[in-house]
Amino acid sequence: MTKALLISFMIILTVGCVPLRSYVSTGNPATEPEVEKVSRPQEEKVTNLIRVAVVVCHPSIELMVPDQFDLIGISSSNSQIIYKDGKKFFQFDVTIHDLENSAAFIKPQGEGEISVDGNHYKGAIELVQDHKGCLTVINELSLEEYVMGVLAGEIPGNWPMEALKAQAIAARTFAIYKQDQAKKKKETYDIENTALAQMYIGSRLVNQNIRQAVMDTEGEILTYRDEPIMAVFHSNCGGETTGAVDVWGQNQPYLRPVFCSFGNQGPHYKWNETLKVSDIVRRLRAANISIYDIVQISSIEKNEGHRVTKLVLMDADGSKKRIKGAVFRMAVGPDVIRSTCFEAHLKGDSIEFTGLGWGHGVGLCQEGAYGMAKEGYSAFDILRHYYYGVILDKIKTE
Repeated sequence: MTKALLISFMIILTVGCVPLRSYVSTGNPATEPEVEKVSRPQEEKVTNLIRVAVVVCHPSIELMVPDQFDLIGISSSNSQIIYKDGKKFFQFDVTIHDLENSAAFIKPQGEGEISVDGNHYKGAIELVQDHKGCLTVINELSLEEYVMGVLAGEIPGNWPMEALKAQAIAARTFAIYKQDQAKKKKETYDIENTALAQMYIGSRLVNQNIRQAVMDTEGEILTYRDEPIMAVFHSNCGGETTGAVDVWGQNQPYLRPVFCSFGNQGPHYKWNETLKVSDIVRRLRAANISIYDIVQISSIEKNEGHRVTKLVLMDADGSKKRIKGAVFRMAVGPDVIRSTCFEAHLKGDSIEFTGLGWGHGVGLCQEGAYGMAKEGYSAFDILRHYYYGVILDKIKTE
C-alpha cells in the first residue's frame, strides 16, 4: 500500500471530509444496495487506536457487513444481500483482483460489526495487497476494545477479576510496546493476532467480566524507566519463569526468572508426548535444520531453571547436531513440545517427552495469576511478581 493511500484512509476515518460510497439498506433484497455520494459529518478525534492484522496473506476472504456502512475501494457489484437472525447484511467474497488500487476500506455506520471469515470485529476494516500478492486484513479499532478481544482469546472470562485485570494491563502494555516498534519501522499495521504476539479473536466471547476488567484498568500500562515494557505472558511456567535472554537472547531487566507455585494445579502444568523419530526429523528439516535421522540423544543441557538450552542429537552418520532448546521446540511445534522444561528419551523409533508448563515461560504466568488472584492478591501484586521493578503508569497521549 502506498504512503499516499494510507494517508487518504486516515483522512477518511478521522476527518470525514472525503466523499465515500455510503451503502444504506433499501429494504428490498432483490435490488442492489443504494449508492450515493455523501460527506461524512465531522467526528470527534478518536485516541488510542490500534491496527491489528487479523488475516495475513490469504488468497481470498469473506466479509459480512451490516446494512449501513461506508466503503471505498471495492465495487458494489461484488456484494450480495443475505439475512441472518432477522437482520440484513451485505456479503463480499474478496480477492486481490476486486481491490481498486490494491486496497479497500470498510466501516459500519453506528455500532455495527464486520465479520471476516466468520470472526466479528468492531471498528473499521482495511484490505491491502501485500508484497506476496495476497490479501492482508487490518482491523483498526480502539485500544480498549482490542484488549477485550485479547482477553477473550487468551483466558477464560469467568476467571477471578484481579487475574482478568492483570491480563488486561499486560495485554495493553504489550500492544503499546509493539505499536511503538511498528511506528519506528513505519509498518502498515501495529500487531498480528497470532500466538507469537497475543491472541485476538474480536468481539466473540467478550463478556461482562472481561469488559469490566478492561474498563476498570482503562489506559493503564506497565513501564520500566518510563518506557512501556515488553509485557509477554504464557499459559503456565511449570513452577519457575525464565529470563528473556534464555529464550530470545535479549536481556530485559524486568523479565527475570521468578519462582511460581501458584499455577501448579493448573491444567497446563504437566504434559507428555510421544513422537515418531521420522516425524521429528521431518519437522526439523522443514525448519532448515540439516538432519536425516536421530539414533541417539547425546546430551540435554539445561539452565538453572531446568529448561533445555541445547540438545545434542546424533545422526545416522555419527555426526552430532547441536540445537537450541527454544529452536527445537518451535521447529517440532510449540503446541507439541509445550515448553522447554522437558525430559526426552529415545525408545525404538520414537522419542518420549515429559514436561512442565506451556509456553515460552517468560513474564506473566497466566495460570499462576489465576492462583494468586484466588489467594487474594491484587492485579498489581500479580504483575509485580512476574515483572521486576515495574510501575503502573498511564498511556501518554500525544
